[in-house]
Amino acid sequence: MIQWERANKSPRGSNARERNMSLYVNGEKVDDQRIDEEMERLRPQYRKFAEAGKVPDEKDGQLREWSRENVIERVLMNQVAQRDPEPLTAERIDETFAQILEQHGGREKFAEKFGLTAENEGDFKKDVERRLRFERLVERITAAAGDPPDDEVKKYYEENIDRFTVPEMVRAAHIVKHPRPGWDEQKVQEELQGILAEIRGKDNFEEMAAKHSECADNAGDLGYFPRGEMVQSFEDVVFVMQPGEVSDVFRTEFGWHIVKVKDRRPTRPYALDEVRKSIVKELMERRRQKAIEDFLDAEREKATIEDK
Repeated sequence: MIQWERANKSPRGSNARERNMSLYVNGEKVDDQRIDEEMERLRPQYRKFAEAGKVPDEKDGQLREWSRENVIERVLMNQVAQRDPEPLTAERIDETFAQILEQHGGREKFAEKFGLTAENEGDFKKDVERRLRFERLVERITAAAGDPPDDEVKKYYEENIDRFTVPEMVRAAHIVKHPRPGWDEQKVQEELQGILAEIRGKDNFEEMAAKHSECADNAGDLGYFPRGEMVQSFEDVVFVMQPGEVSDVFRTEFGWHIVKVKDRRPTRPYALDEVRKSIVKELMERRRQKAIEDFLDAEREKATIEDK
């Protein structure tokens, strides 16, 4: 779906930066403002690269070059898209324009924001047609990339096995008493010590959890969880226990606990079939991006790009 991105053009005053050269792509003049706007769009990303030490810090020359290249590629793509002799139906253009109006809250709000009138509606629809042609070209280029074959998927899985790993997991249940204003911590701790003594004598953790825990659902069963999901003080106890083991009474920021570890699962790689869909999706995106890059490289070989 097209996203409306008509720039709010503002006249340049005497303070605007003067340039002696203008960019032309196959004879089409590219307004400096398009490069300026692309610089502002890319600036947050550029700052992240600068903070990571991947590019010079706050060097507008590098940022401007990136922006210029992006604009050139967009112009080349657009030129090819607009040369396509296959027409777009008026129904498709009208339908898309209606969707755009709806996305902006209706015709009245769109007109208020973008200056739509009965007289200039045709210009807006021409812009819609240009954008639809652009999107059609991208779809055709990327469709030709095809799906990755099985051997490519398998190779990617094997080379990136560390990314497709299930972390160590513990399944635990707990009996917990949450802190509340005015509670007597010593009394709560003594209560839990008595509960623990009965559990160790009768092996009835689930029964005691259902009866005494303030999180009694499923007899306090928390299910399986990896490191990082619970508070550190809880994980420090649970992740050194073995299945069937019951902890001593211990304190976390959420109160006093007794924990029983029900099961442990060691770190293991996902089977290829478990992650195949995500790998195919990633490889397809890479193939599409490569198809666009190859297309643009070919167009640049033929293009006349000048500063004059």
